Amino acid sequence: MRFIGLAPAWRPGEANEKPSCLVVLDERGGIVANAFASGAEEIVKAVGENAGDGRPVLVGVDAPLSVPNERGTRKVEKVLSKLSLPAYSASRRMFEGKPFTEDLLAEFEKLSVEYTDYLFPRGKGRWAVEVDSAATLKVLSLERNGGKNDGDLSEKLKEIPESKFRKGNKEARAAALKAAIGVLWDTKGLRLRTGDLAADLKAEGNVDVSKLDVSAKLSHAELDKIVALVEGTLAAYTAHRHWKGRDGSMVVGLGDEGSVLLPANEGFQARIAEECRASKVPYV
Repeated sequence: MRFIGLAPAWRPGEANEKPSCLVVLDERGGIVANAFASGAEEIVKAVGENAGDGRPVLVGVDAPLSVPNERGTRKVEKVLSKLSLPAYSASRRMFEGKPFTEDLLAEFEKLSVEYTDYLFPRGKGRWAVEVDSAATLKVLSLERNGGKNDGDLSEKLKEIPESKFRKGNKEARAAALKAAIGVLWDTKGLRLRTGDLAADLKAEGNVDVSKLDVSAKLSHAELDKIVALVEGTLAAYTAHRHWKGRDGSMVVGLGDEGSVLLPANEGFQARIAEECRASKVPYV
């Protein structure tokens, strides 16, 4: 079984222009490879090369996979926002009618990788689920800070600032990236460093993000590459954590309306369920 975190360039002006990042985990949570690809065909080709012929694979895609709404935001985004979690703001209008991820899912079908809004833990098959790396990072930050089942966890999440590694000056971006990598390093069930990855940011793949000297001396393009590696790792971890059936996870939303897989311990699951019921949004 392989778990692939895909951080695609999916936003208008990015798709088919900027490279997307894939991070591959094995069943133990160790990173076995990462790679970069541009466009739906190249992305799916890279997934196929890392998944192998017929190997079960779960792809966590860090982008909206189902966008039914012409304008505004999806229901799942509204729920996540009320929980103080980052959420995509996606509508068909912003893509001029057809999101890039629809082309991506069509290409996935050639690999027999199917979109699903829920995969049973330990299930074997070839699936793609929607995740949100920014939301995962915030939940992991809460868990690292000792966030348990006491009090209103959404209020505690509100106190944790969202990472600013995508935009801003290089000093702020580098500091945010170092903090995010620190969270990944301390995350149970994720083996960030393996012998097959190297500290070579110029390499086309297999970059060990934990060994990189992240600083303001790097260019914005180099920082962008590290951002993609971090987001891909978060996406892969979210998929792997759910499949393992440990530490907690939850799906907010319904497939054709938009759904997001999140890491969530027992206490946070109860808070999410409460908000879903109030907003009349399915969850599992």
